[in-house]
Amino acid sequence: MPKHDVRTSILRKITVTSVIGGITFPLTNFLFDSMTAQLIGAVSVGAVTLVVQFLVDFERRLGSVEDSQNEQTADIRRALDEGFAKVSAATMLSAQLEAAGLRTQALQRLVSQAATMDPVSTPLQRGFIDTEIERVTYVLHAFGEQEATYNGEDREWLLGLTRNVTKSIDAISTSTADAGGTEFENGFWGSNLGQHYLAAQRDAVCRQVQIRRIFVVRGEESLHDDGRLSVCRTQASLGIDVRVLDITTMPSSRTSDSILHDFILFDDELSYDVITGEGAGPVILYTRLVLRDEEIKKRRDRFRNFWEWATPLSVVDGQLDGHALRRLR
Repeated sequence: MPKHDVRTSILRKITVTSVIGGITFPLTNFLFDSMTAQLIGAVSVGAVTLVVQFLVDFERRLGSVEDSQNEQTADIRRALDEGFAKVSAATMLSAQLEAAGLRTQALQRLVSQAATMDPVSTPLQRGFIDTEIERVTYVLHAFGEQEATYNGEDREWLLGLTRNVTKSIDAISTSTADAGGTEFENGFWGSNLGQHYLAAQRDAVCRQVQIRRIFVVRGEESLHDDGRLSVCRTQASLGIDVRVLDITTMPSSRTSDSILHDFILFDDELSYDVITGEGAGPVILYTRLVLRDEEIKKRRDRFRNFWEWATPLSVVDGQLDGHALRRLR
């Protein structure tokens, strides 16, 4: 209580006590004959009045303290309940992530970094960070939906999958995506992404990952394309098992329009599809991640079908060497 209020309370008590004592003194004339007894009686009534005031004031203050303590206890209980609810939610989410097989350390680093970074003040920075978080959120949602689509040519999905593959990579490559039907050697495989993709595959081979790639061609002339052969030989030198398939030699019953798009099977459980359009160069309309079991089975069967018909690169080189010798003769 402020000092001013304390002084006011004391003055009020003294005033009330004095007034009651003054009123009581004449009344004691009827009870006592002695002046001393009258004074003692008046003083006693005033003392009782003062004590009663202090007791009432003490009771009021005690009630105020109790009310304040109850409010503080309720606030503490509410804060604890909210805190435990948050901890419980976080624990439940962490358990769900672990049950899903995700590494929680990466998410913990993300949250920790976000919590310790300086406040982001500019709309540009806030917008960019929100966009990146939304991108990751979309990928997680897409995996739950068994399919994700990216407009145009993707980079991070392709490299991320290659760097994390554990068993196998089976790929079908066509000129439509790799070269746009023109300069094969200076197409995708000569680009920055193509070079990083090759480096990631080389590292995967070092991890004992089996990589098989079928280069689809159309006709004898495409088979002899020097740029394509150079790319095939480069990949073979990295430990990739390369075969070449002349699609015109396959029975129509074993081909379909779906062969016109490239796809990459990672660990026989996820397909990375490249959908192209017509143009002077590689026009990639969109890339897609497919996880549905029935679609994965179709691509697995299609690759196995093509692999059986495709010619190993060593055989192609031998045939080309034989053609060259015959021409020299």
